[in-house]
Amino acid sequence: MTGSLNQAGHLVGRFFGHLRAEPLGPEDQAFVHDHIDGDCAGLFWSQSFPDQRHAVDVARRVSTVLPDDSGAVEAALLHDVGKVQASIGAVSRSIATVLDSVGMPMTTRMRSYRDHGRRGAVALEEAGCGPLAVAFARYHPGPAPAGMDPTRWKVLMDADG
Repeated sequence: MTGSLNQAGHLVGRFFGHLRAEPLGPEDQAFVHDHIDGDCAGLFWSQSFPDQRHAVDVARRVSTVLPDDSGAVEAALLHDVGKVQASIGAVSRSIATVLDSVGMPMTTRMRSYRDHGRRGAVALEEAGCGPLAVAFARYHPGPAPAGMDPTRWKVLMDADG
């Protein structure tokens, strides 16, 4: 029960953070430009303001723990880019999360949101982003897949949590 309550609290916090998010300021924009460019940056900037804010917050936490790991920062900035394809707002995202957790049917867009990791990984791979970014988009939240450093993965998971 405690795990469910912790997850519920996390989801409520994310919901209100999503509603309050504003466009990134100059300092955060510079942080993004310092860590990703080209098609990978294009994927980042295609995200909604709330998703950009979340990604920068996660990436800043990662850079504090792994200051010289540009691949981990890239992974943090890009881990949710697949959500763009779902094109649903905070309320629908919340409903999709609840429906998925209890195995209830979802709309096509809600299923697209649920599958954002796989969809994002394909887009990141096509854009030429790094292997950690592709893997983290595809497999988070979950254990590090074979071939990925579990220490780096844990830092990413903790920062996203």
